[in-house]
Amino acid sequence: MDNKTAWDTLEKITNLPTLPAVYFQVNKLLQDKQASIEKIARIIEVDPGMSSSILRLVNSAFYGLGKTCNSISHAVMILGFNAVKNAIVSVTVLDALTVKDRPAGFNTTDFWRHSVSVAVLARQLAQRSRLAAPEDAFIAGLLHDAGKIILLNYFKDDFLRILQAVRERNLAFADAEQEVASLDHVQIGAYLARKWQMPDPIVEAIACHHYYVTQDDTTGLVECVIAANMLANSNYSVHPDDIIFEGRVEDALKPLLAAPESWLPEAVEEIDAACEFFLEKR
Repeated sequence: MDNKTAWDTLEKITNLPTLPAVYFQVNKLLQDKQASIEKIARIIEVDPGMSSSILRLVNSAFYGLGKTCNSISHAVMILGFNAVKNAIVSVTVLDALTVKDRPAGFNTTDFWRHSVSVAVLARQLAQRSRLAAPEDAFIAGLLHDAGKIILLNYFKDDFLRILQAVRERNLAFADAEQEVASLDHVQIGAYLARKWQMPDPIVEAIACHHYYVTQDDTTGLVECVIAANMLANSNYSVHPDDIIFEGRVEDALKPLLAAPESWLPEAVEEIDAACEFFLEKR
């Protein structure tokens, strides 16, 4: 299958994973500058399961609020509109992106543990560097490899060829798919994020987390996800000279990569707490 045929096939898939209606309702409401905490809370509370999941997330060790949050309106007030919108994605994405038929050599628990790790690391880097909104960095990190699940479920022959190349030739997944796949997971992941009406910077971070050259007008979100992915893939050990950015992004991120002892232990604790919540049913 050539690239054009693969894109045509992707466009024709009618049962791609979707986010719950409440996400799109909240997203639409957030375009209104007059949106209130009460309006957003009412939309979420219509879905009891979603309300319960968000409250469990907010009260989990991952957020570590130190006090109990017992209502959606309280959660919105504490976390902010954007964080609650992203919390909806966080609590539903693992269920939305299920593997239909897992092949040998692909461990879904390891996949999600990596995704959660990148999410937490990206959020920490964004927060400490002040380059991007931390919650957007978390979602971009959580979804950065989402295209792999679509590749596996709908382009399984390509996926199996990639796994074979990884296993037999010791290639990185991204390098193997460049050689043998019709579409790569970053293209598919960005496509899915657009269908989910993710903000453009999140779509860009998903699309560019492997192959990217810093732009003058960058938000810094892409670079936070790139650095987080490299950290997660190298057991949290990256030499700062292995990642080359430009200008203010370089100035903001390089000190964090050069002195990880100042923030990484806290991030690892946060990763453990996040995995305990998100992977409890995996």
